Amino acid sequence: MLEKFLKKIGVKSYEELNADEKATYNEWEQALQGRKLTDKDVNNFLEDELSMAVTRVTEVNLSKEDEMFRKAEIRLIKKILTFLNGPKVEKEFAKKAIEQLTNI
Repeated sequence: MLEKFLKKIGVKSYEELNADEKATYNEWEQALQGRKLTDKDVNNFLEDELSMAVTRVTEVNLSKEDEMFRKAEIRLIKKILTFLNGPKVEKEFAKKAIEQLTNI
């Protein structure tokens, strides 16, 4: 897509661009490739959301409906975190089981 754009504006190759244009081109290229989220990125996001949700549930004068929603929000975030951390917990459990078997 970017090559097509360069041709449309009369630029034959990336090397013809000046430093600022190359920087912009690289930013666009990265944006078009899409950001790759890792488990750590998702975990950090959820931890931040959980912290904010806990803060919101402690607000004064929440209606019963808002309080119920905030508590449900916290439970959902905790469930997602537990799910995301599941493979790590399973790995530790398997390691301990194998270690016990090898120490017999």
